[in-house]
Amino acid sequence: MSDVDFGRAMGAHCALHPVLEATGTCARCGNFTCNACNQDGTSRYCPTCRERSGDAFPLGRETWSFSQLWDVCWPAFQREWAMLSLSVLVMLGVSLGAQLLINVGTAIGAAADSVVLTVVLSMVGLVAHQLVQGLVQLGMVRVCFDVLKGGRANVERLFSQMNKAVPYALTMTLVFVIVLVPLALLIFLSILAFVGTGLMDSFSLKSGYSYQFLDALVPFLGVMGLGFLVLVGPLTYLMLPLYLVQPELVFHDAPPSPLEVLRRSWAAARGQRLSMFAVALASGAIMLAGFFVCCVGVIPAMALVQLLTAGMYLAVRSPWDESASS
Repeated sequence: MSDVDFGRAMGAHCALHPVLEATGTCARCGNFTCNACNQDGTSRYCPTCRERSGDAFPLGRETWSFSQLWDVCWPAFQREWAMLSLSVLVMLGVSLGAQLLINVGTAIGAAADSVVLTVVLSMVGLVAHQLVQGLVQLGMVRVCFDVLKGGRANVERLFSQMNKAVPYALTMTLVFVIVLVPLALLIFLSILAFVGTGLMDSFSLKSGYSYQFLDALVPFLGVMGLGFLVLVGPLTYLMLPLYLVQPELVFHDAPPSPLEVLRRSWAAARGQRLSMFAVALASGAIMLAGFFVCCVGVIPAMALVQLLTAGMYLAVRSPWDESASS
């Protein structure tokens, strides 16, 4: 009889949450545990024993760096790389399946010979695709949390966040609006540079086209390069906290409001952006290395990147409330 079956068969209640039915027993102290304590069966220990045995995440805001994060995540990845890679494959498969919704909508609209129906069904399919893909990505973060806290990588946990569809949709809509503002600014500046440097006029000339074009192209590239150098710092400063939005949604069983999620992400990133930027650069390098390993390495590379991101969140959020109030 498994620990879970034993806990239920005894009709016992959780030692830490007496109002909840026990679904397992702690492998260390023997106390009955509920789903919250044993993390839906992914941990063999109760929260107290996890803390004592070091299963709790060992890094905090004042003690983490990229090298320390790597020292924690790499052994966890080595231990669970196969199941983490399988989780990534399932996540990609679900995303591909959701993509079929768009194709089906387009096909139905084409069969009905209706442009309006095609557009409507395509938009519905696109929204459904983004929602399903995002919720499974949240599930991948949940899997990584389990692994980093000493548990096993359970593929079923990919679908553990489906109940957060509404808060996820609202939060990501707000994130989209935030990202859209600097993108619109960049597009506007590009148009101004395109017109102001005379590059647009060079396309209307019928003679001397190449010379006029080259004469206008050089200052255009100069203006765009200068604009990039001026804006890259503020944009990076703005975007890095968004790295923490999805983990923040996953961490709480009942996610806070979209504005509160963003506030907490911003508070967690305060004073941590340099180390977070190092994680982002390392993640890009890992993905690039995985791509060059005959493309097969992309799958475990994605798993490792997900693990690093989840670990970074667990490090910078502890204790997020103290940092937010400072």
